[in-house]
Amino acid sequence: MQIFLIVYAAFSAVILSVHLALAVGLVRNMLLDRRARQKGARSPGGLRAEVVVALRNEEKTLPALLRSLSAQTATSATFLFVDDRSTDATGALLDEFCRVNGGRARVIHNSSEPDGLTGKQAALDLAFGACSGDVLLFTDGDCEVPPQWVEEMLIPFEDPSVGVVIGRIELQAAAGNFLQLFQAFEQPLLNQYNLGSVGIGLATGCFGNNMAVRTVAVKAAGAFRTLGYSVTEDAMLLDAVRRAGWKARARASFPAAARTRGKARWGDYVNQHTRWNAGGLFSEDPVTRLSYIVVVLIYLTSNVVLLPLGFLDWRIAALSTTSFAGIAILAAVGALYERNDRLSYLARLLPFVVFFGFFYVFVTLRALAMKPFEWKGRVLTPRSAQTPGQARGTPGA
Repeated sequence: MQIFLIVYAAFSAVILSVHLALAVGLVRNMLLDRRARQKGARSPGGLRAEVVVALRNEEKTLPALLRSLSAQTATSATFLFVDDRSTDATGALLDEFCRVNGGRARVIHNSSEPDGLTGKQAALDLAFGACSGDVLLFTDGDCEVPPQWVEEMLIPFEDPSVGVVIGRIELQAAAGNFLQLFQAFEQPLLNQYNLGSVGIGLATGCFGNNMAVRTVAVKAAGAFRTLGYSVTEDAMLLDAVRRAGWKARARASFPAAARTRGKARWGDYVNQHTRWNAGGLFSEDPVTRLSYIVVVLIYLTSNVVLLPLGFLDWRIAALSTTSFAGIAILAAVGALYERNDRLSYLARLLPFVVFFGFFYVFVTLRALAMKPFEWKGRVLTPRSAQTPGQARGTPGA
């Protein structure tokens, strides 16, 4: 027992140190954003920005995104949309947006089934072949972006060695709805892991609904047709660009934040997170894969399993809470975000951190068991682009 406790304590200290380092990286991002604002940093001249959005059956949420794109202060930015086999009014809405905006906006209407890739990968690959901007900014059809979003995301590209920038994610919570409240806490927390890893120089993941990539870096990486299949295409692209020698940067400021919508049903939410965790567990990037396996699959799962054994020895219970302490430390830094409702955020922190730990063990084990998940009208598995069953429905991203 004594040897077990020593090993467990050492492992816990390492994981807690990792979370502290990520918290430092997150604070560093905030300070860099503040310093840039104080210096009056502006997006670099001479870089052409192009917003790229792949969509499938997004007619309900698309109008809000298009309004936010029309309001961009970067009036020279262009827009490239891929309507990926939509069966609703998505294509018509995009055609109208392009008509109103003239040469600034283009849409590719794709009717081909993806071959060897996920639907979104194939759609974005079409966009990569048709893009004309120097920097490509990505978001999704269920998002809205602030008026200064393009300008804010372009600022780090003043450094010619920067190849990718990931931005802040926000969700609007529906009062009284636990699922919505938890998502408004949990998804920004996941984003804090991504931003914190960039802050310490070890980018391990991102959300594709708020990221920007230098076009030459995308083409040097080979785009998705060369990279191959992944259920988390955004993280795969980040890994490829980073491995090609480009630097990653983060934007934690409110003007660079994309606001998205949470899932309305628990089934859709579990489905989404099974896909996300599958992408981490089976990532082609060894750093991302190892961090998921060690931190989530081994350590967090062990903490949850061993916690009830605390009645045998209080030291087991104490050590089993360190993973929750690490999550809480990183989550607490999120209260420092500008324009964050700090009091309500901190009031929900403890119960949501505990629920987060148990929920993530559940969805990670589902991903490890190779449970199929539904995405963009297809039923997929972590390692294969082939559908194990008939395509059904049109779930969101």
